Amino acid sequence: MSYTPGPNNLLALDGALRLGIRGTLKFLIGIGLGFLTLSLLCLIFSEFMTIYFTSFIFIIKLVGFVYLLYLAYTVFKHNHKDANLSHTYHLRDGLFLQYMNPKTIVYVLTAIVTYVTTQNMTIFASMSYTVTIALIGVSGAIAWAFLGLCFKKTLLKYNTVYKIFMSLCLIILAFMMLLE
Repeated sequence: MSYTPGPNNLLALDGALRLGIRGTLKFLIGIGLGFLTLSLLCLIFSEFMTIYFTSFIFIIKLVGFVYLLYLAYTVFKHNHKDANLSHTYHLRDGLFLQYMNPKTIVYVLTAIVTYVTTQNMTIFASMSYTVTIALIGVSGAIAWAFLGLCFKKTLLKYNTVYKIFMSLCLIILAFMMLLE
């Protein structure tokens, strides 16, 4: 999920294409800080939810399934010519994006519930896994920023094939997550 198209990755790609890596660095740091703080909040929230609601894991998987199907649709319908090229990205944009990005919330909650709260581990281990999950999450935006620079011409030339491929990948991932 970290590397599929979503607000973080698409904005990182757009920023790097327009402003370069240096111009997008503060935005990427904001994404990282947002991922980390959201991950820690989700760890606290998921601990509470798993204690009081036994169907919490299924609900998170169901929400993640629906959201991935929505992302597949939006990736397929996305038109690169609609992008607003006059915006400069700041640290606060990356930070606040995490709190408004359902993909990040679903990713973090699903990962924490699946790999952290269902295990019997110390608070240090739980925090370590949570930080690792946040680092994996932000690595997707960083990778998209760098790859966007490398494959700009190719992505624009084969845009329809790319959108179909990514949409199919998201649909497959949605079913894998739900059926796991």
